Amino acid sequence: MKPTMKNPERIATQTKSLIISLSCLIVILITVMSCQPTVKPKPIANFSIEAVTGKAGSFKLTNKSQHADRYQWNFGDGQTSTEENPTVQYRTNGIYNVQLTAKNEVGSDDAANSINVEGVNVAGSVMFWTNARGDSTDIEVYVDNTLQGAITTFLPTGTPGGCGTDGYVTYYRTQGTYSFYAKSRRRSWSGTVTIVNGVCNLKLLPR
Repeated sequence: MKPTMKNPERIATQTKSLIISLSCLIVILITVMSCQPTVKPKPIANFSIEAVTGKAGSFKLTNKSQHADRYQWNFGDGQTSTEENPTVQYRTNGIYNVQLTAKNEVGSDDAANSINVEGVNVAGSVMFWTNARGDSTDIEVYVDNTLQGAITTFLPTGTPGGCGTDGYVTYYRTQGTYSFYAKSRRRSWSGTVTIVNGVCNLKLLPR
């Protein structure tokens, strides 16, 4: 019996069609895979605490959270912050529980640690604030020729909350009268402030 001869041209055409089909399938698979949405992981909250040298009751908090873009701090004494790496000043000695909530659009996570505050000799406080629009981002406040911080917000009407409010400069010290000096790019203020035992005074730097 005479063997059947396969048509070489037909085999070549079928092979070419198979290669084209496989190539199209690969392209489709790559396209589908590339269109899959990327799932962002939930935050993992974490932070470390370091005492500020030479300033009793002051601590720098370093945020080590992962996958987060928003933060909420509670320092355990009524003070809070939304900064990524805040510094907190405690007014009295004691053990405080610090809690960090790290957030993103997927969810949130909490981390907590305790701070043992010792060596604070504080009887009262004064908080510097301003209603001067346009100067609020760079008013540096000095007490007894030492920089205490910068006012980063202004309040056009009314008065702010108690000492330690974010955006203002709070000075903690034993009872007495102290000289101060404050300056921005446009103006300056100077005078004295009186600190009374157990009292939070407000010092306005006016328009």
